Amino acid sequence: MNPVLLMASFLIGYLIHLRLCWKFDTDPQKVKTIILFLSLTSILIAYFPNESHPRTNLFLILGWTIVLIDNAHHRIPNFITGYLTLALVLIAVVDNRLLDSITGGFEFLLFFGVLAIAAKLKIGIGDVKLAGVIGLMTGVVAFQELISFVLLAAIFGITSMLGDPGGIRLKARIPFAAPMISAAILIWPIWPK
Repeated sequence: MNPVLLMASFLIGYLIHLRLCWKFDTDPQKVKTIILFLSLTSILIAYFPNESHPRTNLFLILGWTIVLIDNAHHRIPNFITGYLTLALVLIAVVDNRLLDSITGGFEFLLFFGVLAIAAKLKIGIGDVKLAGVIGLMTGVVAFQELISFVLLAAIFGITSMLGDPGGIRLKARIPFAAPMISAAILIWPIWPK
């Protein structure tokens, strides 16, 4: 992707981030967000000049917003996941990968839905919807990649509980958006393009 377009997308993303944080009464952490977006832009330009894609950039930008809102309110607003879903479907139409994208979204949604039911809804419905959005972004993946994603997200979730100053509480509600988004970004290079 053109570096100027990439920087412009992150600048527009920053403005969207500020608006969404304001709408959902969440601290936008402006300095951290600017540092994060500048770092992501630099990394994408330096190390992935040909791999940068609008669906990934959109997910990186709105993923940070989702993490902040989930950490503050323990919920992922339908407003964000709904519009993110529409944007990813439109990008899939333009990329001529609509069937792959929708099948991947259904695959992740179904898998996390079954996990939520098996865990007696200890996994929030917002997390299930976020899994569907991640599936829309990645497309169809092999079962072992899906299991790797879940295990990595669980490890990140447990690690976040260990870092909690209140200690580990078995009935504690942890915001699971950050571990899921981190796992998606970490194993992003192995997923199909």
